[in-house]
Amino acid sequence: MGQAMRTDTRTLIGGAVALCVASGVVGGVLGAWWAPGPEPQAVQAVAAASTGCDVTGVAERVFPSLVTIQVQGAEGSGLGSGSVLDREGNILTNDHVISSAAAGGRITVDFARGAADVPATVVGRDPSTDLAVLRVPPDRAALTPIEAGDSSALVIGQPVVAAGSPLGLNSTITAGVVSALNRYVDVGQGGRPSALVNAVQTDAAINPGNSGGPLVDCSGRQVGVNSAGAQVPGGGGGSIGLNFAIPMDFARSVADQIIDTGRVTHPSIGVLAVTVTDEMAQATGLPRGALIDQVLPGLGGARAGLREGDVLTSVGGSAVDSVDQMLVAVRKQSPGKPVEVTYVRDGKTLLAPVPVSAI
Repeated sequence: MGQAMRTDTRTLIGGAVALCVASGVVGGVLGAWWAPGPEPQAVQAVAAASTGCDVTGVAERVFPSLVTIQVQGAEGSGLGSGSVLDREGNILTNDHVISSAAAGGRITVDFARGAADVPATVVGRDPSTDLAVLRVPPDRAALTPIEAGDSSALVIGQPVVAAGSPLGLNSTITAGVVSALNRYVDVGQGGRPSALVNAVQTDAAINPGNSGGPLVDCSGRQVGVNSAGAQVPGGGGGSIGLNFAIPMDFARSVADQIIDTGRVTHPSIGVLAVTVTDEMAQATGLPRGALIDQVLPGLGGARAGLREGDVLTSVGGSAVDSVDQMLVAVRKQSPGKPVEVTYVRDGKTLLAPVPVSAI
């Protein structure tokens, strides 16, 4: 991801805590304490007074769009969560939830408020961003698309609710707040590179099995895809309140590509950037936008003369108030063609055609 910001999150993850993708493993740990039988439904509701959310109301709005994903493949079995995107049967989840069955296997979906054991196929995957889309036959289940929220409008301290199936306990709700924004989180496993771009950090509990499920606002609109949680090395499993979700604006742009073409290409202008927040703008006098932290040699930004310290405010005619918006705007472009970029340097507003590369 040419435009992904870098923060001290990598130091945090590699030092005091260890990062674990929040997919679940069927059997093993579960089998040691959970006897076979009907899957219980659990709602861990936090009082509205403590979160600012009517969590009960949020749950009722989200559950019809929530699914549990069961995977059996050559690399093993597992489970995760997902959300219904449309009435054609497309379901958004994490790539690591379904990767073990990508080369052949069985994927089924249980609806939190509907049919169970519905067969699903992989529409497409993007391992580099840890996103994937599944599809179920529309005639096999009642499909209630989740309402998409505006992840670029999230603010630190805002109440959020996570939904999913931690450890296979479907229809589970946890509540918390947005703890931080614009995290760059490396979730690659082994030789497979993968990163959460400008992730939303939350203290809403995310545990194995939550992966791919929705992070929603107090209106039940999806603002993120729950993907990973940090754990203290040697401290056992379970959430420690450092959890990460992929912003929905970005996730939806990837999902749309997958649905339209079955694959994903990532247009890039070759810059790494950080969001200029309202607080940062007030303290520095910079405009809201995407502050270039690094210009990658040989790519479009460098060829167009962009520099570290420039603040991008518009890409291709789309206003840019955050790195998320920059990523979405760049990913609308066609590789091989230049895009008009408006930026501010030393207080002056400038315009440059920036070549777009495919990565």
